[in-house]
Amino acid sequence: MTLTYGVPSRCDIPTVVTSRLILRGWRPEDLSPYAAMNADPETMRYLDGPFGVDATERLVTHLIGMWALRGHGMWAVEERGSGEFLGRAGSYIAQGWPGIEVAVSIRRDHWGMGLGTEAIRASLDFGFERLPVDEMITSTHRENVGMNSIAHRLGMTFRGVADVGPWRASNVYAITRSEWCARQTAASAASAEAALQHVRQSGPSSDECAPGGCAPVERRHGEQMSRKRTPGR
Repeated sequence: MTLTYGVPSRCDIPTVVTSRLILRGWRPEDLSPYAAMNADPETMRYLDGPFGVDATERLVTHLIGMWALRGHGMWAVEERGSGEFLGRAGSYIAQGWPGIEVAVSIRRDHWGMGLGTEAIRASLDFGFERLPVDEMITSTHRENVGMNSIAHRLGMTFRGVADVGPWRASNVYAITRSEWCARQTAASAASAEAALQHVRQSGPSSDECAPGGCAPVERRHGEQMSRKRTPGR
């Protein structure tokens, strides 16, 4: 039989880069470290317990398929500095979910560094920028202190206790597009103000001084800030 080939279908998974992480598509070499994570009882305490290599491979193929079917999904998480696999993060939805959920699981030896918060923040940025949704959620076990703290830290509002997929009586948090945008605007303004205060306190640097004297710091800094305020992210 002679085969006739048409145009191949593609599953494009975007890559998102944060200050410390790379959120990217899955690779075959991710299976082994991810299976090790999934076999760790402490890591999986609030995720229905540990499971093995075969179940990990089925899960990864499912997560890849989410991108093809829905246009969003879970990334593999890589540390920028070392290139090490650290876990998974992104968005998810299935039957029984009250909305598109952002979620994260980070390798246990990297807990307590704020990486989960960084990954969820990037997932919310991506979701509100690329998906036609007005609200995103996260759900977590009531005793999962880490995930409950991330939700509060990112300004998500507690909406109640609900069953989410196989998980019963989960805490459900949500944030709307307008709420998230307002937080981002406020954070940008605070960052700009902090930079301005730093310049005011440090005074003019040597390269701001011309032979004829120094230009006022306020004016010079204002000019620098205006050049930085370009459209886009």
